[in-house]
Amino acid sequence: MRKQSIFLLFFLMIFSLSVTCFGAGKAQEISENAQKVSENAQKVSENEKTEPTNNADSSYFGYEEEPVYEEDVSKYLTGAGVTMIGDSIMNGNRKIILEQLPDAYIDAKGSRTICGGFEAAQKLQQEGKLTDVVIVELGTNGPLLKHEPYASDMQNMLELLGTDRQIFWVTVYCSYSQWMAMNNDYIWELSRINPNIEVIDWYSLAVAHPEWFPDGVHPNVAGARQFAKLLHDELERKYNR
Repeated sequence: MRKQSIFLLFFLMIFSLSVTCFGAGKAQEISENAQKVSENAQKVSENEKTEPTNNADSSYFGYEEEPVYEEDVSKYLTGAGVTMIGDSIMNGNRKIILEQLPDAYIDAKGSRTICGGFEAAQKLQQEGKLTDVVIVELGTNGPLLKHEPYASDMQNMLELLGTDRQIFWVTVYCSYSQWMAMNNDYIWELSRINPNIEVIDWYSLAVAHPEWFPDGVHPNVAGARQFAKLLHDELERKYNR
């Protein structure tokens, strides 16, 4: 009986030790697995920090970003896409101007005032010939402001041309004109207050060369060539890039 008790006690000790050892091993295994899970979670978190989530490849969704195209402005250097509205200064030298700007569209007429220019611009717009770049050479045959109906049609002209077109306005040269200085001051003022209006300063070039003007207003061939060159050079200055 004593031996049986001793054996039973020994068996219980062995069983308790086995259970303890197995439990400790299992606890260690669980602890190691938990540590691995924690390390993997930390790696995922670090990857999320270093890789932005808003840089998705657009091609993945079946489309690509559209390329940005710049307008081809080189066409203006030949006069393509350029409409000219003028009086006898432009009309009488049409052929020489087209030597410099062969693709330009010229609507010019002798003795034309700003009123006639406005009518021409209206017609050009109706016919779809009023382009995005317009050169205006008007003011020789009448005032552009202060006197009616010129002042009203000057405003009508500006409203018709709008603010989206690029406008070049040619200054006036006429040695005997009573409104030349007033018109030129006004043209320069327009360029200061309207970002889309630039001045082509024919007056400053012409006044230094009276030999170009047999009648004080219309240029001879030498003057006409300089007038045409001035128009071309201003387009090149603006668009040669």
